Amino acid sequence: MRRYAIVVATCTALLFVTGPAVSGNEARPLYTLGQCHIWLGAVVGVLTAGLAVWLWRLKERAWLQRLVWVALGVNIIEGLLGLVPEPIPASVRVSHSLLGQLFFSTTVALVLFVSKDSGPRAAKNGKLLNFVAMTTPALVLSQVALGVAFRHGIVGMAPHVVWAFVVALWFILVIAATRNAKQIEVRRAGVAFTVVASVQIFLGFALFLMQAVDADPIFLIVTTIVHATTAAFTLAASVAMSILILRTRWNAPVLA
Repeated sequence: MRRYAIVVATCTALLFVTGPAVSGNEARPLYTLGQCHIWLGAVVGVLTAGLAVWLWRLKERAWLQRLVWVALGVNIIEGLLGLVPEPIPASVRVSHSLLGQLFFSTTVALVLFVSKDSGPRAAKNGKLLNFVAMTTPALVLSQVALGVAFRHGIVGMAPHVVWAFVVALWFILVIAATRNAKQIEVRRAGVAFTVVASVQIFLGFALFLMQAVDADPIFLIVTTIVHATTAAFTLAASVAMSILILRTRWNAPVLA
């Protein structure tokens, strides 16, 4: 089941490669890459439905079954938003993108939930570590939302850039909270989140400079694709880190 959940998450990640290639003008380079976006979304929906049925047949934890069914519902809504005919309102495009971000993070969380645990561990994480776990995903999601809103012309660049500095400063707190954690997976998750988020911020400023100098469209679209994909990985990494931190406070068994 863990391998199956990884396949679902991987296919979902591919949607962030094909989506930005089709969300702009059809004259943009690599537009043909986005033509498979709808079909790939349908595949992800079928795979998610398969995971939901699998958990239901095993009579697994009720909350986990509900989470998968909710994820499937989000995927269906996201797909319907993607089928809105041109011209697509900006609000619909933003909703489609944000739901995709949330759905991908959920698939990553599902990989952790159906994976074997390493056994009992001490639940004393410390107030700072728990605070980081509870707040980091919300902080990253707000930055992702600003980026999506800017990409689709709802807000200007300034809020997205300013909040990027806030997120960058937050890395210091994440490093301070995770570097001395007792669980090695928490320390690794903290490092992974910091690295991915740092790359995301670097790509954002690179994209800003490329737009300022009127770079070649092919470089703009490629950087946009990588930037959007890395944003999804940043949010998912923050969710995974939080789950690993808070798992020591949960006593529910996991799948063998």
